[in-house]
Amino acid sequence: MTERPTVEPLTGTVALARGFFRVRRDPEPFMAGLAHRAIEGLPFPLDGHRVLDLGCGTGHLGSELDRRGHDVVSIDLSMSDLLAGRPPRAFQGDATRLAVRDASFDGVICSNILEHTPTPALVFGEIERILRPGGWAWVSWTPWWTPFGGHAIAPLHYLGPERGLRAYRRVFGEPTGKNLPFDGVWPTTVAAMLDAVEAQPGLALIDAVPRYYPSQRWLMRLKRVREVAVWNCALLIRRAESA
Repeated sequence: MTERPTVEPLTGTVALARGFFRVRRDPEPFMAGLAHRAIEGLPFPLDGHRVLDLGCGTGHLGSELDRRGHDVVSIDLSMSDLLAGRPPRAFQGDATRLAVRDASFDGVICSNILEHTPTPALVFGEIERILRPGGWAWVSWTPWWTPFGGHAIAPLHYLGPERGLRAYRRVFGEPTGKNLPFDGVWPTTVAAMLDAVEAQPGLALIDAVPRYYPSQRWLMRLKRVREVAVWNCALLIRRAESA
């Protein structure tokens, strides 16, 4: 199994926030702690289940599952991330067209890739296809209008992707990083992603919560507020028992 440094779990919102604001200087404790917290909170069975870490990046979620002895496969489009993190049983692949057999996984975890593809609805289509009947998925992402939704140009993304990028360049110069509007990150909304799940006949939405503070799920009922306030949104999804 893949070995990663032992970290203290992020047991509360304050600890999570503290780690978040240190992430650029020292990302490992935050990412590993966040993975621990996410896996601990999954309401689905894991023992004996084959789980796909879809868009695994450097592999914190998959490695946490692997550390616990679960059967996990990791897929990401970026070979550099795969080589840097060396997640368990890792393969390069595109989340919108996976070289994976139908109904071959019991569960899917998919963290923060919906905003990094121009066609996130296709990701849900692939999740439906590869899940076995009765399978489950946990999907999270950063909506555009949340404080860091603009990634490299935040907070000027509130001006919109094109205008925000122009303003950022005038004020700060060329943005650093790889996630520029329409070149690494695409605007997403909570509403659009909920609609994308509903459009898949074999998927049913179980719950939708702010990932970092799931006890505040009431925010999801406020359609305008949730687009700004959830920071990172997590969806719990179930595959229908039959097509």
